[in-house]
Amino acid sequence: MSLFETPAEFRDAFDALLAGTNRQLRVYDHDLSLLEIDHAPRQEALRALCVAGGGRRIELLLDDISHVARNHPRLMQLVRDFGHVLEIRQADPDAPRPEQAFVLGDRHGVLLRADKAVVHGTLHLDGARDAVLLNQEFEGMWQRAPASVSSTTLGL
Repeated sequence: MSLFETPAEFRDAFDALLAGTNRQLRVYDHDLSLLEIDHAPRQEALRALCVAGGGRRIELLLDDISHVARNHPRLMQLVRDFGHVLEIRQADPDAPRPEQAFVLGDRHGVLLRADKAVVHGTLHLDGARDAVLLNQEFEGMWQRAPASVSSTTLGL
């Protein structure tokens, strides 16, 4: 287990978890602002996971999706290119949502912030027990999520 206190340490912890993820990445957070998800090396790691094939999945579940298309153009390009692998949904606003934010890498990696409003938290690269419970929680929220981010803009 390792602790992080600053936004930079949080992003480093995310990068470490992403580097050790081979099949499935799940993110639950308010939005993606703390992750700087469009940072070029981070995008390359996400793209590598997308192109690896073999049933890999990236699922991003956010409380607020309103800024994704405008603030994350590289992420939106990945959604356009790999919509069968990468999906972004908005958490059901009418359902209870946890205060914590978390990232799950495969079935063992856990990046956890006890409160979405703060940066500090922990990284467990081998936290299988915690990962099982958080995966169950994520799956329930994912199934109830009503909206997803589209990679295309339709106009009439």
